[in-house]
Amino acid sequence: MAGTWENVDTNTRGITVVNYIWECNDVILCPVGELCLNPPRTRIRVFGSCHPTDCDWGESVIQFHPDGNWRYARYDQGFAKRMVWLRMETNGQLTVVEDVDYQDHRTDRVTWYR
Repeated sequence: MAGTWENVDTNTRGITVVNYIWECNDVILCPVGELCLNPPRTRIRVFGSCHPTDCDWGESVIQFHPDGNWRYARYDQGFAKRMVWLRMETNGQLTVVEDVDYQDHRTDRVTWYR
C-alpha cells in the first residue's frame, strides 16, 4: 500500500492527499539474546484542504483493525479528533474515510473518499 493517494475532487473541503509510508527495519537482537524481527513501521501523512496551500496534518502511526482489511490513524488537532481509515479495494483503488469528532459546537461528520 505504500505510495501517495490524491483526491480526484479538486474542490474538496476535506482530505486532499494521503502519503502512506512503509518502512522496513533490520533484524535486531532481543534482550534474551535470540534473533527477532523489528516489525515494519507504517505511518501516514495527511494533507487537508486549506487556502492558499493545503494544511499538513503531520505523520501518524498506522494501526491495523482486527478484521485485516482496514487500517487507521488518529489525529488530535485540539478543535477536532480525527480517525482516518484506509482500505485497499479488490480493484486496487484506495478507500479513505475521515471520521471527525469536533470538540466545539460543530456537528461531527464522516466523509468517504474513493
